[in-house]
Amino acid sequence: MKHIWGAVKAIGKKKAIGWMIGLAAANIIPILIGLVLMTIMFAIIGALGGSVDEQQSKQNNPSAGYVCSVTGEINQETWDAVFQNKERSGALKGYGDDIINLSKKRGIDPVLFASIAMHETAWGTSNAVQQKNNPGGLMNPDGSGLFSFPTLKEGLASMSKTLYNRIKVDGLVTIEQLGSVYAPVGAANDPNNLNEHWVPTTKEIAQRLGGLTMNCEPSAQPDMEVIGDKAWISSHSKNITSGFGNRSCGGCSSFHAAIDVASGGIRGTPITAFADGEIVISKANGTTFQSSSNNMGTGYGWYVEIKHEDGLRTRYAHMMEKGKRVGTNVEAGEVIGKVGSTGASTGAHLHFEVIVNGEKVDPMPYVKPFLTGQQ
Repeated sequence: MKHIWGAVKAIGKKKAIGWMIGLAAANIIPILIGLVLMTIMFAIIGALGGSVDEQQSKQNNPSAGYVCSVTGEINQETWDAVFQNKERSGALKGYGDDIINLSKKRGIDPVLFASIAMHETAWGTSNAVQQKNNPGGLMNPDGSGLFSFPTLKEGLASMSKTLYNRIKVDGLVTIEQLGSVYAPVGAANDPNNLNEHWVPTTKEIAQRLGGLTMNCEPSAQPDMEVIGDKAWISSHSKNITSGFGNRSCGGCSSFHAAIDVASGGIRGTPITAFADGEIVISKANGTTFQSSSNNMGTGYGWYVEIKHEDGLRTRYAHMMEKGKRVGTNVEAGEVIGKVGSTGASTGAHLHFEVIVNGEKVDPMPYVKPFLTGQQ
């Protein structure tokens, strides 16, 4: 401020005002440009499936996503949401079934195939895929540049053959191993070290597509609190945001037959079985889009119900995606799905019900041993 005031006295009041207006204009233009760039960045992140906060949460919380599919299979709804939407898959829109069929033919993971294709083509927007039908960055044998295919189907077929050679012939079965070929860190042609992002970005895309179905390791089983033969249901939080019983809902009243567990960053974190049992329901009830306070859906969304001994059942609702399949025997503390906000939900949380002989009862007496000092 002293420097600015000195300048004002030196050049006179009128000139100073003009000088300061010019200074403001000179500084506001870069600010406006920065705001425009930030807006574009947020739009891109949103199109890829999450807010900046959500992405940061995933980076800070390794348990927020799995390398493997929870069910061991393609999440068809998530898959279709990408490959049937041009804004999310660009030139690859409509080619989801081709990737699945080529993967079956080659014996490779379709989610891995798709994740690499999405990464190599910047979600179907690169010049290589749009102008040369080349989704895998395949080069001409003579080194003259990217190979051009007559059709995108032929480009995908060639990419599947290359992946087969790397995975089945060379034994490079993990994303890390494939990254050493596709984007070797420290390569002479990568002076800006962009290759170091290839592995984490491909992993993130695989998670957004529902998780790998082959040659993968699930995230390490979260450290769960177990008391006797029971386990707490969320590795992320013990914060109970809504209890069992009547509650108001903006001028109305409703009965909430569960407890809700929620806190910042809980979206995508593991949901774990309360006790040993068998999964008897794993499906969607109501809507399956990610609800919010401005766009609330209906029903449970994706949910899982586990049958335990002595007429006890537990229900876990509003999951991010389909949980483990029906018929799976699980142990207390075993991961069965991910926290989401599908169904009638205003934000990411776990809706937990306890059912005894067909009647919903207050879960608090069952979970109270885990909440000592929390309430």
